[in-house]
Amino acid sequence: MGIAKHDLTWPGCLDVNGLIASAAITDEGDTDMEGWEARNAQWVEKLSLKIRARVVPDTAVVLGVEPGAVYPTEELPEITIAPGVTARASWGQGSLLETLAMEPGAEYPEHELTGEAITRVLSGSATCGVDGRSLKLDPGSVLYLTEGTKRTLRAGSEGLRALEVFSPVRVDHLNLAGVAHGEDADVSFPDQGVEPSLEPGVVYAFDDLQRTPIVLPGMDADAPTAHARFMWGRNVMLSFVSMAPDSSFPMHLHPEDQLMIVLRGAMEEGIIDTWLPMKGDSLDVILQPGGMIHGARMSPLGADVLDVVWPVRPDYVALHQKHASRS
Repeated sequence: MGIAKHDLTWPGCLDVNGLIASAAITDEGDTDMEGWEARNAQWVEKLSLKIRARVVPDTAVVLGVEPGAVYPTEELPEITIAPGVTARASWGQGSLLETLAMEPGAEYPEHELTGEAITRVLSGSATCGVDGRSLKLDPGSVLYLTEGTKRTLRAGSEGLRALEVFSPVRVDHLNLAGVAHGEDADVSFPDQGVEPSLEPGVVYAFDDLQRTPIVLPGMDADAPTAHARFMWGRNVMLSFVSMAPDSSFPMHLHPEDQLMIVLRGAMEEGIIDTWLPMKGDSLDVILQPGGMIHGARMSPLGADVLDVVWPVRPDYVALHQKHASRS
């Protein structure tokens, strides 16, 4: 994809992550992300950025995408799970994001989950078998399941399109994606022990989940820059963010991995010293490993995105709870 070139000055401000960024970013940037850590370190110093102290687990996961590069979903590895059941997959060290597509009446065979799974239905419907119970999934349905749960899916008359997040990653699906992991590959990590925001085995309506305003310091509290619906399990967090037209977020960094997919609208994602266009029409995806500098600049359309964050961000949990206490 082409690189957007800008002469931008981000105003110095404290963002929602508690990180300060104030510098003129005038470089055209380097689109080659190999060895990004060295460039990243230079810009951390230029921007006087600080990162929250946190030890993030190491895993033996082999990545299938290049960190800091944009991929339209149709360019991601496609896996065939069963007849009429396919998914496009992208992943980081601790979480796997799949865009699931099921033809009408197709069946996703029973399987026992090896970790947490969070599903959001985009369109269509399905009947989900959960440990012998039958749950109905409709557009906007959200379902959280835990390790050891036995699950099946049967698509409805219009098929099913859904986003699914697994943590830890599913080795069987990575192997299907052509990124080989041996049977003894250890992709696990210590349970992070966070109290989930969702009850396992309960179907939620996405629009009924708490909508948390994100107001950058110095901005009008009555006109938030964005709104987010946060949901999380013990180890992974999903942040569905709707960002206002022509808004921007300062360059920042955090220790957690972030896997982002644009669901609507258009934007530019700042990666270190590079600006990358991203669009919802092509469901563009980008992996930002922990510590990678990033920011965002919205188009006149604004943008809706999903950030898959691993492990769970404590500052986002606190922000969610702060606004929950006000409702």
